[in-house]
This record gives sequence, structure tokens and C-alpha cells, in this order.
Amino acid sequence: MQNQLWFHATLVAIFIGLYGWYHSITDHALQLDFVARTTANLKLPYMEFSGKLEQSPGDLREHKLIKLSNNLMVMCAKDVDATQAAASLSINIGSLDDPSELNGLAHFLEHMLFMAKKYPDESEYIAFIKKNAGEYNAFTSLHSTTYFFGITNQVLEETLDRFSRFFIDPLFAPSSVTRELHAVDSEHKGNLQSDLRRAFQLNRALSNTSHPYSYFSTGNLETLRDSSQQRGLDIRNEMIRFYETYYSADIMKLAVVGNHSIEQLVEWSVAKFSDIKSKGNTKPQVIGQPLTSDVMGKVVHYQTLSNIYLLSLEFGLPEFKAQYKTRPDLYLELLFKRQTPGSLFHYLKQKGWATDINTDTLSQDMDGFNMFEIEINMTPDGLKHYNNIIRAVFEYLRVLVAYGPQKLFYDEISAVTELNFRFYETPGVVNWVLDRSQRCHNPHIVPEHYLSAGNGVLDFNYKDVADFMTHLHPQNYRVFLGAQNHSDVEFTTTEKYFGTPYRVDTLPLNLTDETIMYWTEQYRFHLPTPNSFIPKSTKVVGKIMPPTEVALAPSLLYRTDAYELWFKQDDQFARPHGYIRVEIAYAQTAPLSFDCAAAQLLDKYVAIILDGELYNAKVAGMDYSVSFLTTKVDIEVSGFSAKLQNLVDAILHRLKTLNIEDHIFQDSLTQMRQNYQNKRNRQPFQQLQRIEHPHFNLAYVWSFETLGQQLANITIDSLQRLVTSAFERTYAKIIVSGDYYESDAVDTARNVQQILDSQPLSADKQIHGRVVAIEPGHYIHRTQMSDASSLNGASLVTIYCGSQLSAKDRVITELLAHINGSPFFDMLRTKEQLGYVVYASKVSYKTGRMMLVFNAQSEVNPAYLTQRTDKFIRDIRQRIHDHSIEEFDALVLSQIAIKTEKLKSIEDEATQFWERISTGVYDFDYLVQEIAQLKLLNKEDLLEAWDMYVNPNTAVNYTRIDSQIWPVKSVYPQDSKLSTYPNSVISLFGCLHSNGLVEVGIAELYKFVQHAALSNNVNDSLSDLEELYFSKHATAQTLERVTADDSRIGTAVEMALQDIARSTHKFRSLTGDFGTKNMRQTLDGKWIIDNIDSFKAMQKLYDLAEPETSLAPKYTN
Repeated sequence: MQNQLWFHATLVAIFIGLYGWYHSITDHALQLDFVARTTANLKLPYMEFSGKLEQSPGDLREHKLIKLSNNLMVMCAKDVDATQAAASLSINIGSLDDPSELNGLAHFLEHMLFMAKKYPDESEYIAFIKKNAGEYNAFTSLHSTTYFFGITNQVLEETLDRFSRFFIDPLFAPSSVTRELHAVDSEHKGNLQSDLRRAFQLNRALSNTSHPYSYFSTGNLETLRDSSQQRGLDIRNEMIRFYETYYSADIMKLAVVGNHSIEQLVEWSVAKFSDIKSKGNTKPQVIGQPLTSDVMGKVVHYQTLSNIYLLSLEFGLPEFKAQYKTRPDLYLELLFKRQTPGSLFHYLKQKGWATDINTDTLSQDMDGFNMFEIEINMTPDGLKHYNNIIRAVFEYLRVLVAYGPQKLFYDEISAVTELNFRFYETPGVVNWVLDRSQRCHNPHIVPEHYLSAGNGVLDFNYKDVADFMTHLHPQNYRVFLGAQNHSDVEFTTTEKYFGTPYRVDTLPLNLTDETIMYWTEQYRFHLPTPNSFIPKSTKVVGKIMPPTEVALAPSLLYRTDAYELWFKQDDQFARPHGYIRVEIAYAQTAPLSFDCAAAQLLDKYVAIILDGELYNAKVAGMDYSVSFLTTKVDIEVSGFSAKLQNLVDAILHRLKTLNIEDHIFQDSLTQMRQNYQNKRNRQPFQQLQRIEHPHFNLAYVWSFETLGQQLANITIDSLQRLVTSAFERTYAKIIVSGDYYESDAVDTARNVQQILDSQPLSADKQIHGRVVAIEPGHYIHRTQMSDASSLNGASLVTIYCGSQLSAKDRVITELLAHINGSPFFDMLRTKEQLGYVVYASKVSYKTGRMMLVFNAQSEVNPAYLTQRTDKFIRDIRQRIHDHSIEEFDALVLSQIAIKTEKLKSIEDEATQFWERISTGVYDFDYLVQEIAQLKLLNKEDLLEAWDMYVNPNTAVNYTRIDSQIWPVKSVYPQDSKLSTYPNSVISLFGCLHSNGLVEVGIAELYKFVQHAALSNNVNDSLSDLEELYFSKHATAQTLERVTADDSRIGTAVEMALQDIARSTHKFRSLTGDFGTKNMRQTLDGKWIIDNIDSFKAMQKLYDLAEPETSLAPKYTN
């Protein structure tokens, strides 16, 4: 084994040497563009780029590119408008550099790097970031690992000092190894339900096994802990060896942005990061292509978890990093996604075989190789004809090759990228540092392009496109076919890490020889016509005003019985961009589940139609969204302003004249059934937060099971009636914002009214979305994962707080969520290792109450997760109390900084306006109100709110819902169990079962706990528990699990004893008795919700909000 490791290390050293020799030539040339400098204060040496950075005229930040004495490249940016600062360091080492015997090592190192010897407290960095309203994270890709943070400007220097030490003197604490190994393992298990991840790993596993692309990049306990132990290796030592071998300043890129002077940012960057060791160019050179001849020419059938039908054609490519200014892959993407007559996509949709086409490469920055993928979302009929789809793909490719690369279509891409570059929209500070630190690993990018790479104008190169297309031939591809069910296919193998069943066969000769490229089937492919949406005019009508003169609200131009029109001309950005939103209310009666299903089906139908007809608009730099909802139609368009009004008109005309066609209706039905079924394959925490939570809190929202049943009752005629009736009586809310004159807004509104040609829908007839007023009480709702292979469950605790309509209540709830976030993560994720997904946050809807939510996903049973959340909630009041005045003031200032951050675009500003319009409150000054309230707050306000809403012993109207989703493998508690046994006993029972201790039933366990609670001694109780299971003939191996550190049994016993010993508070309804409505209670007084729809039917709805401002229009006729 040691000989193998030595041989591997020798090869790496050779590759590094050759790679370093090549780059030393390039580096020598680069040195000529840098001049020696010293920092202003500490007189530290560095090199500054002396050339001219390619910078957009619309980019108002000041930039400086420097190289430190250790060869670390740094891009510094001063942004005078930024209240937040950020930094990102990316190293050109990723999972492709993992040792073959320790898959996931680069990812494990990423997890272990958040402590340094200078700051040894394992929670110090996270606590510091959260205390200052910041964010942080890291991620490992195939070719790089990136670490980043965002923070308030006031503490940027302190944060940079902490951040830099990770790469100078990392601690790699032995006490963290087991925890982070489990965190990596938990992260992998959380991905097991992702069909995207499953397909990607299968793709890699079936590549050339001697190539690092075939490795398992995430890693888990098997590939890291077990694999190292089997080889007699210490995983921590191997991780440190990996760090010391590859983590060199020479292959790192750093980006820093803040509102400090550029000289100060340079000073801090040089002072903090120059001590990172320079070890030369340590990047191993990837040799060879993973798609070798022995793995090509295959068709792989594999089973998906979701009800989808995927066809992927994968072609091997050489590296094309040098083509970063020409991007030949974008040319192919444009033509494959076009849905106009003559295109492949148009043909496949006409045949009813496909619903979407995407093309992609692994990454433009891959070393040594690349891949081009054509992925087609098929219909069930498409799966049956997948061989004909493949033939059509190659016929289309033959036509594209025959025409040759066309500058006309490349010019369409270039025109939009040129406009985007000229009228650059400054991204947020975190997004900017991430983009800059990762982009410039490409050694072909010259320093003058370090700022513009990925954003600059593209150049057409006929040869680059032609060369790219030469690799897309039938002897250089393989096929992946994914579906839940494959007729006449018997799976022969299972992928090792995700358990995906699959089968590999050789493609038939008629799909791999040249004749495939001459298949026409009476359809003639041809190139599309020019894109009429490409903007010709970029005249800017707005002017940038001084900050004190910027309008904080749009103007109400008209308010009639048919519509209201809001307008604001751009006075901040001076870009030819616009934003138009048209919300058309049409419902006259409260919708039922059938109406909701019909609206969602029509929404899918409209999406299918418009995605084809309006794809050119997206290519031309415009975005649109059309949502056919239960009570309204919502149209949103943004982008280059010149033709946005044309886009709105086109959408409205299409909706108004829509005739439901049978084949599109059937496609829509199929897709909606798939969508409803696939919702239950999401990760457990997502199901609770994104599906169940709005189902509980919003009226006119039904379960996907209910909606799926209603699909069977919808006919073409009923859908056509919905289209027709929707525009008989309407009321439109319209906002036009951006690079427009007032007359443009008026014209837009008149066009909307002319196209709609409908009667006014009076205010008393309009049906608005409403928020459910949950009656005070403590509730519990449980469900199970639909996928029996899922290992994880989740617990979501929702506690209802103050009013969404109160600025004071809003900021208090935000502060409570912020204070909870870091310690909740630290307790459940860091210390107790309960799972990879743990967070606390706030949630709100348009009206109603603010909510604190605590979400955790884990293999441990959800009852246990809820109990640990309870423990955290009981202790948090003391944490708030322990905040010093200085700490509280710093927290408030950080929140104010976030709220005063300057908006980045016309779209951001208009979206903010629209949120206030759509609520019906029209409180455009809501941020001013919130900042004013923040300045008045003190710690006692938070404690008062905690006692008023969160503390069950003091909250008069305590309202809480415990939502749990259980994995199938867990012992799922039926209602009868909840009514008979405390949650703590159910939690303990689940922990025992998951550890193989199944000999004692829950009734006997409850008696045991009741008896043990008399002495309330955890250690004695654990010994007695062992004896109980021993008497039931439990094996010695399983008995060891009773006191094992990772079994959670000890903690579960402790919680059960405490629960039985203290008097249980009964959370009975305060305004009614659900017992008379066939609801049961748990032993500790929680109301058991079996059916969310039935529960909602017992609740009232919050009233609609009243406007806070006068709605007096500027014009009356």
C-alpha cells in the first residue's frame, strides 16, 4: 500500500513539474506587466498590475489588481455605496485531485478548514460572522475549492484576519475530525434523493475508471474513514498531507470588496495574506480523457426516483479554456434551444416527444478535457421513440455543419453581451467576489481581462466553432436514458454510492455509423430567421440624481374602475433597462381545489406555448414570467427597455386568443402529474418549508395529492372556459419602471386595456389571496416520505410572533431569528452532529403574523429533533439576556446596514415597489419605518417579545406548529401512540429502534421511564435499560449501543426523565375546543392535525390590509 502511495506521489510530482515548467514561461511574461510597490502604512512589498483593466463604463467601482510576494493574485474593489463587504479565496484544487484511495478528501478538507491556531475556538468564526450580520460558506467543485464571506464594512479587517489564518496556520483540530466526517456523510445522504446527483455520479462511475473524473467527489464515511482505516492510514494526517502538498498561494485567487479606500483594501490584503506559503504551481495536470473509446458507443438505462424521462447525449471534448473570448459552446446552445420552425426543438415538440432541451459543458475552465451534453426532457412517448430522437439530433447537427458557423447568430449573442457589458449591473458584493476569485484560474486569461472575464464582449471565431462541432459525431458519444420505469429493460447493476439501478448496452450500429446523420423523416431542418427582439436602440432617458433627490416611491398616474397605473422613471442607474408588471385579477368567487388544479394546468399549458414562441426574447436580454394563478394572471417582464412593451403586448395577445389544443393539453396533463408526484421526492426539510408551510398558512392552497386527483376532472372544454371567463371581467395593477417616459407608461396601460377588452371587475367582487389566522394552541402534524429508500427525516417548528403589518414587530422577529441562527446551528449541527441541514430563520406572508422557524434534517427520528429544538428554545432567553449593550448595539447597526444597502438595478428597485403594491399596504417607506424602529429598540424589547410569543409559559396567545416528516425506515407513531405516550418516550423508542434495540415495546418502555423518573439518574437509568433489553435477549453488540456516544440514547433518556419529572403544560386551544371537531390531543396537550385542509377549514382568515398612503392618482382622465 505504501509503495502505491509513493508511486502516486511520484507521478503527481512529475506532472506538477511539467505543468509548472509550462506556466513558468507564462508567469515570466506576466511579471513584465507588474511593477513593485509597497503598502502605505506597513511598507509591505507587493506587485501592482500596470496595464489597463478592461472595465465596463457602467462599473463605478474602483479596482486594483495586485500580486503578493507569495504570488497570490488579488483583485481589490472599492464600492462607495456598499454597506456590506466581502471576500472570496478560490484555490485551483478540487475533487479531481483526490487520491484514488480517498475519494472526497478535498471536500473533507474544505469542511475542516474553518479553524486556525490564532483563533482556536471552533465556533468563534461562525459566531463572529453571524454577530455582524454576515454570511459564509465554502464549496468544492471538480477543479477548485472556494471559501467566502460577506460582512459589515466596519469589521472587514477583523474578518479578513480570521479568514486568512485558515490558509496560514489551520488548526485541523483532532476533535473536529469525527464531527466533520459525519457532516460530509450527512451531506451525501441528503443528496440521495436528487436525480441530478444520481445521474451525475452514474455518468462519472461509467467513465474511464483510471481517470479521476470517475471518482466519487462528495465522499462519505466509507470512502474517508473506513478506507483510510483499512489501509492503515490516519485520515487527519492524510488530509493535512493533501493540504500541505497542494494548498499553495501560487494557485490561489483572492477578491476583496468594501467601501474602504482602495489603498486600505490593498494594505489589508497584503498584510493578511502574504504569509500564505508559496510552494510553486502545485496544480496536478489531468492527463487523458475520461470518455475513452471503451466507454463510448453505449446506451445506459437507469432508474430515476422522480417521474421524469431524460435522454442525454454526451460527447467527449478536448480542453477549450483558451477560447474564453469566443465560447463556441454558446453558439450551439443558442441553436439547440431555439424553438422556431426548422429547429430540432420545434420538431420534437410537434411530434410530442420532448418538453425541453438543454446543452452544457462540464465547465469552461476544465483542465485537460471537457464534455458537451445535449439533454432532452422527454415525454412518455418520447421514451418509446428515443432512437428516433437521437437520429433527429444527428440530422440537425449535420445541417448545422453543412451551413457552417454563421456570424449572424453569433452576433446576436455578442450584441447582448456587449450591451450587458456597456450597461453593467453591479452585482452584490458576495456574488462579485465569488465570480472574480473563480474565473481567473484559467491561465489563458491575461491580467487585463481579470475583471471582465465572463462579462466581456465575445468575439466570433469561425474556426473555433467549426473545430468544436467536429467532435459532435456518432463515433464520439454515449447515451443515458433515465426514467422511473423502462419497459422491457432489466437492470443488471447498481451504482455504488447512490444505489441507482442501471443497465449498460452497446448502441446498435444504425445509431453509431455515418448514416445516422442523413435521417430526415420528412422534416427539413434549417437555420432560424434573425431575432427580432435584439434591441437596436440603447438611448438612456433617465438621469442619475443625487441620493437626496432619488424618488423613494413610484407615482400613481391613474386609478380607475378597470386598472391602476404606477410609474417611476429611472433616477439611479442610467441604464436602458425597464421593468413592467401587470397583475390581472379575474376571480369572482372563492376558488376550490378544482379551480386551483385547473389554473395550474393552464399555467403549464401557457408555459409550453410561450417558451417556444418567446425564447428569442430571452436571448435578446429580456426575462419574462407569466403565471396563471387561481385568482389572477401575473405578467412580469424585465431587461432592455426598448422592446419590453412589445413583449407585454405579445404575451397578452397570446393569452387572450388562446385556443386549447389536444396534443398540448395532453402534454400539460402529463407534466403536471409528474410535477405533483415529484414534489414528494424533494429533501425532507424542503417538503416541510416549501410545501407544507405555505399549505398551512395560505388560503386557496391545497395538497398536491388533492390537486393531482382533480386533474382527472379537467377537460379541454373546462380549460377553454377558464381562459375565456378569465378575461370577461378584470382589474389590472400595472407598474412601469426604468428607462421610460411617463407617456410610455400610459401607452402600456392603454395597450393592456385594449387587448384585454374586458369589463371592469369591481373591488367588492375581487378575490384576493388570504393568510390563515391559526387559532392559538400547540399543534403537531406528521407525514412520511414517499420514497422508502430515503434515510432522512425532518422537523420544522413554527412559532407565531407579532404582526407582519407592524414595522416594530417585523424588525424584532428579524433580530430574534438572527440571534437564534448561529447558536441553533452550533448546537444541533456542530456539537450534536444531528445533520447537515440545520437553520433558524423568519418567515412571513403578506398579512398575518411573523414566524420564527427552526428546521433540521437528520437520520435521527423527527420526534428527537423536535425535542432538541425545544431544548434550544428554552435556553435562548438567557442568551438574549446575556447580550451586552455593546453587542446588542452592534447587532442593530448591522441590521441597519443591510437595510440601507443601495439597490443594484432597476429590477431590484421595481420589485421592491411591487411587493408593497401587491400587499395592498402601499407602504413604500417600509425600510425607513423599520430603520426608525431599530434605532429605538433595546434588549428588553426582545425579551418582552420572547415572553409574549415564544415562551409557552408566559405567551398568552402561544401559537406553534410542529411539522415532522418521517423516513419509512423509522418507527412511525400513529395518532393512538401520540395520544397515549409522551413525545419524549416516542423519541427514545425511535432512538432505540434505529440502533437495533427492538425487543421492548413502547408500552413497556413507558413504564420503565415512569419508574426511572422517580430517581431521575441518567447513568443508573442507562444501566437499568441495558438490563431490561438483556432480559429480552438483546445481543451483546446491540446492547453496546445503549451507551454509545453516537446513539443519542443517553440524551433521549435524559430528556424523557426530565419530561416525566416536570409537570406537563397543556397547550389547549384558547378560543375553542378542537375536541368537538374530531381532533385529538397528545398526552402533553398538542392538537394532532391529520389533514391540513380540514384543519384550515376550521380557521378564520386575516382581513386584507388597508393602504397606508393616499391612493390619489396624478390624472383622473
